[in-house]
Amino acid sequence: MKTPRWIFAVLPGLLLLAGCPSSGGDGPGGNFTLGGGATTVVYRADQTIDTVEELFSVSSGSRLNPQLVLPKTVQAFAVTPDASSVVYIADQDFAALFELYRVSLATPGSSTKLSATAITGGKDVLDFKLIPDGSGVVYLADQDTDGVNELYLVLFSSPGSVTKLNGALTSGGNVLEFDVAPNSASVVYRADQDIDTVVELYRTVLSGLSRSKLHSAYAAGKSVTAFKLLPNSTGVVYLANQTTNTVTELYQTIFGGSQGGTISHSLVAGGNVADVAVSADSSSVVYRADQDTDGINELYRVVLSAPTISVRMNGALVSGGNVSATYSIIADSASVIYIADETVDERFELYRTVFSGVVRTTLTGTRITGSQDVYDAVAMPDNSGVVYIADETLVGTREVFRVLFSAPAASTKLNPAFASGRQAQEIAVSTGSEAAYYRANQTSVGTVELYRVVFTAAGSSTTLNGSLGAGGNVTAFAFR
Repeated sequence: MKTPRWIFAVLPGLLLLAGCPSSGGDGPGGNFTLGGGATTVVYRADQTIDTVEELFSVSSGSRLNPQLVLPKTVQAFAVTPDASSVVYIADQDFAALFELYRVSLATPGSSTKLSATAITGGKDVLDFKLIPDGSGVVYLADQDTDGVNELYLVLFSSPGSVTKLNGALTSGGNVLEFDVAPNSASVVYRADQDIDTVVELYRTVLSGLSRSKLHSAYAAGKSVTAFKLLPNSTGVVYLANQTTNTVTELYQTIFGGSQGGTISHSLVAGGNVADVAVSADSSSVVYRADQDTDGINELYRVVLSAPTISVRMNGALVSGGNVSATYSIIADSASVIYIADETVDERFELYRTVFSGVVRTTLTGTRITGSQDVYDAVAMPDNSGVVYIADETLVGTREVFRVLFSAPAASTKLNPAFASGRQAQEIAVSTGSEAAYYRANQTSVGTVELYRVVFTAAGSSTTLNGSLGAGGNVTAFAFR
């Protein structure tokens, strides 16, 4: 069966925009310039025809894909590592047949099909990941057999010439999830490749296409549910019911070394690991689990060199409190930020825990009252603070704020004052940590647009998208 298509937006650490100038007065349509080495800002919007999603460049104001008409649309997209082009999924040539394309920013409106010519019968490209060295892309598609999702490699130097990466699939088998190692040497994927419904973890080395399973063979009832590659490309951590069918735990495999070792432990009866994040230096993981109390998700850290010792990262939770799925290890691998209703049940606030000494700080607690919440948070790349979305000023109106680690709980509103009911929907921070980018219905209640605000000019934002037609909205953006 096909996996659901997803919407590609900003990928942390991959599509963040580099440093932006602090001067104002820039805008769409050819006069927007970027500092700090950034060259590309791309957004997706139904700017020309309502419900027809297309790609546009902020710097040039140009439509990037060939013009689409109803009912065609762009689904997923990403800026290539060299910031020269954009790869995207669209039913560009035939309605409802989604294929993979690449367009150079130097020649907008003229794209190259990357995926192999699809056979009729509803076959589509469902997902893709860029190879970090910029050589090509790995994509997921039911290209050979309708409804059977497999993994393919295509190099930019040879569009349309594809190589299958997964092993032969058993009847009913599918590739479900995949990622490319940061060193561009291999691809790791989840699939029920050997036994239908038994999802296991595999690796394909791109040079020579050698394939291996990353743990001992599973029997019926076992499955890997998620994984994360280590940033140093030496291995992978993953979630699975590998030891006990009814318990999801955390495991690690080192490529060419130890396979499937447990790195979480002492789960209470009924407890499971929910998700995991890996530090940028690959030394530790932070995971969320109901490890101590069944049904209460908390945050824990394990140093990978001492995988049997876990330390709780959150403070004591009020009755009914939980750590949310929004947490991340900051870039220097020294602390974690997280959202939780730690102090008051159903009042979600922003916290930071420094790993050394397990020092916890409330970043927004003195400013959140009543039913106001923090909804999303992104750590600044320079490790100085966090940009977050909250209805901090007016209940129900989600705005963009910044808080510095040096002055916790002293937040600054970044966007201009919002009217009641307006909502910021997505945030990103420039890699130079000078500016924030967000989507919001800031100007018109029925229209979502893309904005930039420089931290030295908080309260004054710039609209980055072009003029939107009736019913048009910006639905995603990507930086390089």
